[in-house]
Amino acid sequence: MSTTNPAPRRRTYTTEFRQGLVAQCQPGVSVSRIALAHGINTNLLRKWIDRYRNQLPASVSAEPSKLVAVQVELPVKAQTEAACTEPIEISLTKRTTHINIRWPGNQAQACATWLSAWLK
Repeated sequence: MSTTNPAPRRRTYTTEFRQGLVAQCQPGVSVSRIALAHGINTNLLRKWIDRYRNQLPASVSAEPSKLVAVQVELPVKAQTEAACTEPIEISLTKRTTHINIRWPGNQAQACATWLSAWLK
């Protein structure tokens, strides 16, 4: 008497299951680890990634995000006035030269110009 084993049946997975695994495959996450954790072959998961990568759930893609312009008013004038009255103090070392500079705060642009030229 001869016995024949029936051919093994392939497992089937729902689309939701497949898309759920693909969603877990973010940059920096091991595809192999996700596949092994769910008992599937890594190559199969990679095929699903290729197939479902650009598909988003309807709830996510239904409404695009909107950018909203926001205007914030800062008390710039008060800060600028306070900064102008205080002197700019800089301590520099270039090779063997050590310089301590105390520059009037209301001449910040002139200080920046001089400093740029000196550091070249």
